[in-house]
Amino acid sequence: MRYIDSIVTAPEERILHRARLHWTIFLRPSSILTLFLLPLVRWLTCEAVVTSRRIVIASGWLTRYTFEMPLSRFESIRIEQSIIARLLGFGSVLVVGVGGGRQQFAQMARPLAFRRATELAVREAA
Repeated sequence: MRYIDSIVTAPEERILHRARLHWTIFLRPSSILTLFLLPLVRWLTCEAVVTSRRIVIASGWLTRYTFEMPLSRFESIRIEQSIIARLLGFGSVLVVGVGGGRQQFAQMARPLAFRRATELAVREAA
């Protein structure tokens, strides 16, 4: 079971959108170990989710890092894409909350879909 699936347990909370890393994380090998194993672990353990109540970004296998923001604290979302990133369909997403809370998710696949899902969830929650 994925970490995010294990924390979305309230009956009124549902997952609206799930974002993953883009396959381009496999294109930066620097040794045999990082050729496939480390990017695969990263790809399997990093995800961002928009639920009907919050935004959750989680990463890590042996150690875990999570960022959770209630939709009521959401302020804005910023997407950065180079020309290549736009053509291949990935980008860096920065989620900003009221009071300065912020979290970046680099190399997210389909970042515009994540933004649309976030904006829709915020409107529905209001």
